Amino acid sequence: METQKIQATITLTLTPEQLLMLLNAAPQNVQPTPAPMPQTTAPAPAPQQTPVPQNLGQMFPATATPMPSTQPVQQNPMPQTQPAPIAQPMPTQTAPQTYSVQELGLAARPLMETGRQQELIALLTEFGAASVAAIPEDRRADFAARLRAMGGQI
Repeated sequence: METQKIQATITLTLTPEQLLMLLNAAPQNVQPTPAPMPQTTAPAPAPQQTPVPQNLGQMFPATATPMPSTQPVQQNPMPQTQPAPIAQPMPTQTAPQTYSVQELGLAARPLMETGRQQELIALLTEFGAASVAAIPEDRRADFAARLRAMGGQI
């Protein structure tokens, strides 16, 4: 009967104490072999096979509990805090909203259609204008506010 060789790579994470136990249990003639480096030009030579000690299952049983970490826990003496948000300066004066003649006319139109023409004529007279187009540009924001108070959408 022909024996087939199977090559397997196993990665173990061991504590220093576990590594010492493994090395002490290994036969004295066994030399650890480094992992082969991949080569792109020539095929890699066959790695040397290291016999596994017979008592490996006793040394590291499958139901073993994990070893506690021996690395010291680093504590941060200073708690981390979020940097304070940068205060944005409050504007001392905002530029007044400007309205076009078309915007004012569109806001006044529904009021006209609901029969409030006399109120709109009185408002125009109050602003010294015979039509929306005659309202001075610097007073259009005030006129829009009054339209809004009457129920206009602007």
